[in-house]
Amino acid sequence: MAELSPIEAMNEFYRLKDKYETTYYEKYIKPILKSNKSKREKRVDFSKLPKNECINCKRNVGTIFSITNDNADLLRKFIAKCGDISDPCPLDIQINLAQRELFSTTIKEGLAEIEKIKLQIIEEKNNAIFFNKDVVSIFETITSNLKQETEQTGFLIETNLLRNDNPEKKQLLSKTIDEFSKSMILPFKNMITDYNETNNELILNQAVNFYVNEMVPKLKEIMEMKYNIIGVKYETDEGIYKLIQLPNSIESQEFYITSDDKVIKYVRGVKKQKTRKLAPKDNITKAKTINKTITKNKTKKIKPTANLILQDEEVDEGQEKEDYRDE
Repeated sequence: MAELSPIEAMNEFYRLKDKYETTYYEKYIKPILKSNKSKREKRVDFSKLPKNECINCKRNVGTIFSITNDNADLLRKFIAKCGDISDPCPLDIQINLAQRELFSTTIKEGLAEIEKIKLQIIEEKNNAIFFNKDVVSIFETITSNLKQETEQTGFLIETNLLRNDNPEKKQLLSKTIDEFSKSMILPFKNMITDYNETNNELILNQAVNFYVNEMVPKLKEIMEMKYNIIGVKYETDEGIYKLIQLPNSIESQEFYITSDDKVIKYVRGVKKQKTRKLAPKDNITKAKTINKTITKNKTKKIKPTANLILQDEEVDEGQEKEDYRDE
């Protein structure tokens, strides 16, 4: 199996978790809930339900799925293991994902912290001027904090701008749309006008080929530049399909440390069955058993080439002649 990226591993983790929970619900829980039994009878049925199967080894020992937050390291940890603690199967999934925060939230918090530090600076200056307080050491600490917070917030603002509101990308998009209008829409309109005036099918075929081979690929390029998310969503309540077009995805609006995303372990499969090697005594016993079975079930004359000498067992010559005579 090819090595999975952290995001692919996380998606697989949730797929297995959903399958684990949904299968059990559909097979055992749903029939009880939909039955016409009394609440007491349903409680009895629930108490008799078997344990869920392990998603990997299929034994009725369950699977342990856990998602925890490590606030010290700013990580989210995803773990999946076999539910059999004493004799678990090889299932061992461990994924670390950096905690995500929206740019809008972190930038807002950073700007608020900068304003707070500025007020502290003003306060300490007033203490120095009006109360002759020695604020040199305090002032150095505060200004250092201000510099650090300003750099961090500035980095977040710049990253968010380049990722979600990139001026160069906007300029390129505008230029591409202008070129599309001049070099494609106008010629296409002229072709359609010529066809309406002449009714010449060659011109119509030329217009269709131009639209399919030239205009559609360029339109697709413009759409991808303009929208990060394009899809269709079915609204169950309204019974209609809605086109979804978003300039930025939720992922693009999140800030996190990429290097913290790691697949620690991703092990699936089952244990290999151990084959017991026969000791010398076991080999002799097995050989004798096979020889007795062959002799006992003999119905046709055995050719000399098929009369095997098995290990240390000696063949009685007189008995061999007697066997031939019987046949």
